Amino acid sequence: MPMVKKSKRRLEIEALLEKKGLFLEENVSVMNLESKEAYYFPDYHAALEFLKGKKGRWYITTPGLKNLKNRNCEVTG
Repeated sequence: MPMVKKSKRRLEIEALLEKKGLFLEENVSVMNLESKEAYYFPDYHAALEFLKGKKGRWYITTPGLKNLKNRNCEVTG
């Protein structure tokens, strides 16, 4: 994937969030509601590819805010 240049507004928002101890999560989370398994993907396409043929109740969450202390999360895909 090509690098995307961030806008000045986005950089400003990320700087303000960092001062508050938060950051924008860029991964898409996929969770199994029955077994509580969770997987993280860099984009929706990768998450949807993962879900092909899976059984059970799965939930896809959008990126959100996280605390800087929890920034190290494993990414699949």
